[in-house]
Amino acid sequence: MCQLIESIKLLDGIFYNLDYHERRMEASLKKIFGSRSLINLQNKLKGHNRPDTGLFKCRVLYDVNLFEVQYIAYQMASQRSLKIVVDNTIEYEHKYANRVNIERLFDKREACDDIIIVKNGFVTDSSYTNILFRQDNSWYTPENPLLRGVKREELLDRGLIKEREILLQDVTKYESIKLINAMRGLEQEEIGVSNIVF
Repeated sequence: MCQLIESIKLLDGIFYNLDYHERRMEASLKKIFGSRSLINLQNKLKGHNRPDTGLFKCRVLYDVNLFEVQYIAYQMASQRSLKIVVDNTIEYEHKYANRVNIERLFDKREACDDIIIVKNGFVTDSSYTNILFRQDNSWYTPENPLLRGVKREELLDRGLIKEREILLQDVTKYESIKLINAMRGLEQEEIGVSNIVF
């Protein structure tokens, strides 16, 4: 059975972007299993003892029959350098629990903190995040990421970032990047494109 995960931000007892997580979960269950079930995360998470203070990653492991919740104290890791890794066959349309193909690419990072995955000449994501590129005080995210992250979708909906095709050859035309996911937003530090290893 194919298992999926959601990583939900929990800060001082408050969950973030539950509606975006619900939509992604419902879409994944429908596409993979043919399920038309609606998910109410607020209700589903109610029965689990959640921490009231601090920053936690609420990790939900699920499929059509499974719903397991785990709270993990979250420490923001500093990312300063990224290695370009090319894989033209990688797929990660849904947030699968099995990340073996991404971990295989992550192992190629050499001395860098993370990777930037390039597929068919286009920049996609890092190993755990969507990527934002800054140019002339505007932020752009690759038009075709491996995974459409919830923070990425929220920022697009709010008009704070824009989608754009970003070719590997155009990366150096940008000034800096940010790595975002459900736990990391626009407040993240910028990484200069000079810290990307080709």
